[in-house]
Amino acid sequence: MAPPPVRPPRRRRLRLPGPGGGTRRLPGLGSRAGRRRRLALAAGLLAFLAVLALRARPPSPLLRAPRQYQLAALIERQQADIAALRRELAGLQAGADRLRRGDLGSQKGRLSLDAAVRRAALEAGTTTVRGPAVRVVLDDSTQTSAPDLNDLVIHSQDVQAVVNALWRSGAEAVAVNGQRVVATSAVECIGNTLLLDGSVYSPPYVVVGIGADPARFGADGLVRELDVEASTYGLRFDVGTVAGATAPAFSGGVVPRYAVPVTAPAR
Repeated sequence: MAPPPVRPPRRRRLRLPGPGGGTRRLPGLGSRAGRRRRLALAAGLLAFLAVLALRARPPSPLLRAPRQYQLAALIERQQADIAALRRELAGLQAGADRLRRGDLGSQKGRLSLDAAVRRAALEAGTTTVRGPAVRVVLDDSTQTSAPDLNDLVIHSQDVQAVVNALWRSGAEAVAVNGQRVVATSAVECIGNTLLLDGSVYSPPYVVVGIGADPARFGADGLVRELDVEASTYGLRFDVGTVAGATAPAFSGGVVPRYAVPVTAPAR
């Protein structure tokens, strides 16, 4: 007959004197209170590591970039939005033209209205224009030194002077680097680049004026002044004529937006 199994002695808990002379138990490593302490310690360590990871995360490169680079990135994003809106507007304009032509049909009474719409589109710059033109090319100087380095680069006022001279010379349409110039256009400098109707252009700048008179353009006061500055500082200022140039239709909005005075409400 096999002897009965021997049970291991039960683990005794230590008893320490209590504050009233009694005894209290000292929790062992496997007690519930011990497990709670270990869980609390682990949670605190994880929280500490999480805070360290957040503080060690490098900031966004865009936030660490100088302000001019942040502005350049903003302009680039806005250009993409503007290009998408222009494509959408071009589609809507093409649809409106089809509807207008279909509505006119053979109704002779509305031919005068169609002619008026075409004239308005030409003046607003929303239709493509082709024909003989004065062509001007502007570029920065090849010199590397000057009393003022700003004299060696083409500025927005130089491009604006050429555009104004083309208008005064009888141009029916003007374009800068393929971008149509309309009544709401503004030529502005962004560093060493040109901002025109939400698009950024780099030199050289090619300006064409459809229908401009070359003689009147050459006799313009601003043109003569720009020619002298180009000769002095080595700027590129080439003026010529082309038999067939194109000024594309403007694809943006042409309705002027302006501020109006705020009137006080009547009492």
